[in-house]
Amino acid sequence: MTGSAGCPGQAGDAKEAGRRQVAGSTRREVLSVTVLIRSNDGRVAVDEHTRTELPGGGVALADVVISAEEGVPSWERLVDRDRELASAHPGALVTVIACGPDLALVRLGSSAPGMARRTNTAALWPVYASILHALTVWEVAPR
Repeated sequence: MTGSAGCPGQAGDAKEAGRRQVAGSTRREVLSVTVLIRSNDGRVAVDEHTRTELPGGGVALADVVISAEEGVPSWERLVDRDRELASAHPGALVTVIACGPDLALVRLGSSAPGMARRTNTAALWPVYASILHALTVWEVAPR
């Protein structure tokens, strides 16, 4: 994962630079993702990270982890699932537990999780999570 110093600006598209199939044909892939962020003054930051969607295997070191819950889970169930993900994926900077196209529980690093509601659902949760990762890295990068 890399980040460049600069001022926050416009987040670019998350591009899937490469794919690696996790062992077993029924498991999801671990993706290598590159996100470019361009500031209003022309500076560019590049964030490279790994992203996976669960269920999957061998992804304990993924930077971004996406999980989906069936139906409408209770807040307690979401918090329990968040704890499970934090324990199983201690290196993940971003975890997203999607509860549908416009609602998810999001955790950045070791901070407490919070609900995210989107009014524009054009970008899928995995793309949203990768952009969150890039913006978080940009914010903590030395300037």
